[in-house]
Amino acid sequence: MLILSLILAHLIADFYFQTEHMVKEKRKFLKLHLFHHAAIKFVFLLLIYFYQGNDFILEVLVPTILLVGVHGGIDYLKIILQDKTDKFIQKNAWNLGLFIVDQLLHVITILAVCYFTLQVDLQAKFHTVLLLLNLKEGIRPELGLLEGLLFLLVILIVCTTVTGHLIRIMLGSLTKHISLFEGKYTLKDLAISPNSEKNVSEEYTYMVMKHQDLSRGKIIGYLERLLVIALILMGSFSAVGFIVAAKSLTRFKQMDDRDWAEYFLLGTLTSFLFAIIYGVLLKIVFFGSY
Repeated sequence: MLILSLILAHLIADFYFQTEHMVKEKRKFLKLHLFHHAAIKFVFLLLIYFYQGNDFILEVLVPTILLVGVHGGIDYLKIILQDKTDKFIQKNAWNLGLFIVDQLLHVITILAVCYFTLQVDLQAKFHTVLLLLNLKEGIRPELGLLEGLLFLLVILIVCTTVTGHLIRIMLGSLTKHISLFEGKYTLKDLAISPNSEKNVSEEYTYMVMKHQDLSRGKIIGYLERLLVIALILMGSFSAVGFIVAAKSLTRFKQMDDRDWAEYFLLGTLTSFLFAIIYGVLLKIVFFGSY
């Protein structure tokens, strides 16, 4: 419960209390970002202390200071490395690698603090995880109500906000200005002789990508992953294909633009892949099989 609580606190502070403007100006808003982490982690640890704690300093203050201090060091290192992004041609791959390593280091920090200051038996926790995932033979432990709720909240945040951020970094951004999605060549006043003033003209149809349209796409991504998870939990794997087909039909005309089509298909397939993984994981943990 303690590890899940701290992971949940980290996700809330990192992805909900940190705005897009703060992400772009990370160096400028680093202190405010760390304050958010300190406040949220302190509240979570304080609640756990009231529930089952004994020593306020060792179980609340010290872990909060360590978590926030190490978090600040990791974020500052990330800022320095991101400054080198302009030197790389594959910026998306570099930023994706930084994002994944950054989040892994934060999780490792939480595990280390739990082990050294909160006396959490990580070996026993790891053994329990293996039994829950049916990766080891033995009596399958019962997942408590509070632990189950915390795990579900963590998965939901990872499924929506975290995965959406990861996919956005991986794909980059489609131009926010003009994207060609349908082109028509129309012969108008075809020249009869070389000296004629009549010529061939080309006619195109364009689509303007507004910020509002991109926000809708983000919400659609959240909903489609949640829907896929719900279908998997109900055992309706075949229905997942209908969602892919329905989403593709709504964008049928835009598929004429190859760049946009590849961007759309890669994002959609990646989104569904993550959703299927999360759905199968939840089904194994809560129901013991997939």
